Amino acid sequence: MKVLVLDDGRGRAEPIKGVFSKKKIDAAVCSASNDFMAAICAPANFEAVYINAETWRKGRCIYEYFGAGSRLASKPAVFYNVDETFSPAIAGRQPHEGDRSFAQPSDIETVVDAL
Repeated sequence: MKVLVLDDGRGRAEPIKGVFSKKKIDAAVCSASNDFMAAICAPANFEAVYINAETWRKGRCIYEYFGAGSRLASKPAVFYNVDETFSPAIAGRQPHEGDRSFAQPSDIETVVDAL
């Protein structure tokens, strides 16, 4: 299984990959909006997307402008670090039955263990 992760925590890419690796999941970690858009525009070879809500909020306008929602239409989205004002809806994408949200504070290890 391969997943895509959006988390702008500098220097956290390797620890995040390690968390998924323990579950036998290959994770591509994007720490910048440009990397994330390039990953979702490439042929879709990932089965789910894990998104840090704080990171998503920073680049939301970019993702909406370039149609990220339609590229993620068939993929379950797992949002973590969600606060009470965050809407997990992705413009241009219908909710998926596998979508999940984890309230703030939540780290990727807790999220992966819960699934």
